[in-house]
Amino acid sequence: MCASNVLIYALVMAGASILCATDLTSAGPRTVDLAVAAAKAFGVRLDLVHVLDDADSWWPESPDFEAAAEAAREDTTRDEAALEAELLKEQARCVAAGVECEAFVVRGRPWRIIPELAQERGSFLIAIGAYGSSGLRTVESKGVTELVLGSTAERVIRGADRPVFVATGTAPIPEGLQGTKWFVGTDFSASSLAAVSWAKRAAARVHGELHVANVVMPAGGEDKPDEERNWRQLLRDQSKIEAGQKLTAYIEEHAPNAQAHQVVSADYASHAMCGAAKTVPADILVMGTHSQGLLGRLLVGSTASRCIRIAPVPVLMVPEEAR
Repeated sequence: MCASNVLIYALVMAGASILCATDLTSAGPRTVDLAVAAAKAFGVRLDLVHVLDDADSWWPESPDFEAAAEAAREDTTRDEAALEAELLKEQARCVAAGVECEAFVVRGRPWRIIPELAQERGSFLIAIGAYGSSGLRTVESKGVTELVLGSTAERVIRGADRPVFVATGTAPIPEGLQGTKWFVGTDFSASSLAAVSWAKRAAARVHGELHVANVVMPAGGEDKPDEERNWRQLLRDQSKIEAGQKLTAYIEEHAPNAQAHQVVSADYASHAMCGAAKTVPADILVMGTHSQGLLGRLLVGSTASRCIRIAPVPVLMVPEEAR
């Protein structure tokens, strides 16, 4: 970053934070590790939160159930105290890593509370685990193992108006994200431009690399002369050429220092994208989410959604308005 950009960055980030939501299960440590690395990278405070789901916090008022209700309340209080103790251990780990950190337990529905807390505390980024108390579950799709994304993570991504860092994958998270390779998928839409813009700034901040990729279908019949190819093959071939030219112009305009990748594949775009990211090899995968207007806050496209499920590295989901 040049000196003027450093000053602007410092002014913008003053008082900013990253909100890390941990459920204190097996997915928790990786989520916290990712949040710590991001907090170091951006030089901001880390807010560590555990949301105690209060879906079952209503107790009968009938005198006949007073004793049972009181016992349930006492159990809940003990559970909350135990969770607070575990959260304080994670806070101590963050502080030991050199990050300013505040920690708190709150009650509510996690998918609703997490975006609200991020807004309330001025968090420019949310870090969350890919799965929760239900544990790690996978399914097979076209020969690829896909993670079953937790319902809280999916709803937070849909409801957040700021980027959400999902702690997917098992690859080690680089210290402070320094020198990391950021791999962004683009379909040239406004949402993918937001992802490119965000990744460009992040990569510059950590002295990393930016890679921008677009997936196209193979034309077919490349070994034949044009007169022997069918109209579909010819049209796809021309589309591939034009997409390559568009990708070059797009990068020149929006991310001049990025490396371009035209990924030719007949597979799911998500599989092709993640495969190309592995080849780089990328440390962070970045995808955009689409505005959904009156029907809801965000629409997570099928490509972005599936990338979260199969990515070997953390995935940063960037909403269109975060550009």
